[in-house]
Amino acid sequence: MQLFSLDGTPLLIGLIAYILYFIFLRSTYVKTKVTKRFTPAKSSFYWVQLTRIVAFICMAIIPLAYIQYLEIDFWTIDFNWTASDTKYTLILALILVPLGAINAKRKEHLAMYPQVRMTRWNTLEYLSNIVSWGIYLLGYEFLFRGILFLGLIPFTGLYPAIAINTALYALAHLYKGKKETLGSIPLGIILCLITAETNTIWTAFAVHWIMAGNNFAWSHYFNKKTTVFHQKA
Repeated sequence: MQLFSLDGTPLLIGLIAYILYFIFLRSTYVKTKVTKRFTPAKSSFYWVQLTRIVAFICMAIIPLAYIQYLEIDFWTIDFNWTASDTKYTLILALILVPLGAINAKRKEHLAMYPQVRMTRWNTLEYLSNIVSWGIYLLGYEFLFRGILFLGLIPFTGLYPAIAINTALYALAHLYKGKKETLGSIPLGIILCLITAETNTIWTAFAVHWIMAGNNFAWSHYFNKKTTVFHQKA
């Protein structure tokens, strides 16, 4: 397959869509306009939920719609969960969940997490935040391990695709600091290798969602300014 052809354009569309999401995410103007519509106590919560919805639209809906509309011969998502997905998800979760709990204690970690800066949460908000993480990460893995990896392999081969994907994955973490950027490299390689074996994005998605939920829970636990399950919204 030729990279510089119609069949390769979903890769470009995916990158452009991610850039659009990132511009939205980092726009002080947009954030100010949105958060002014809510009380100061809740503005962080609603802003983060909105960014995750926008991310899903940009990283999943736009590339998928483009592929379907033009009927391009490109990678398509498979909704089949395999035995290998179960195995690799459990193995990585057993390693990453304890590491996440330990890392969540660090001051530099708590300076960035939890993403939603609310001092009082009710049960619905707490659970909604975990669900919105899942929506965001489904779009994220659809793009990174789907479009930009499984979709890239036919054009470049496996190992160049791993190298390109890992580089893009690390670049996507630059704004989160040196530690997360460096940490994304080995994880990105591992997820690519598993994705190549299973030929699905589901292990990457499941592991990423477990990590995010685990990080959210422990960051709240160690953040003394946060009160969870307050009954009033």
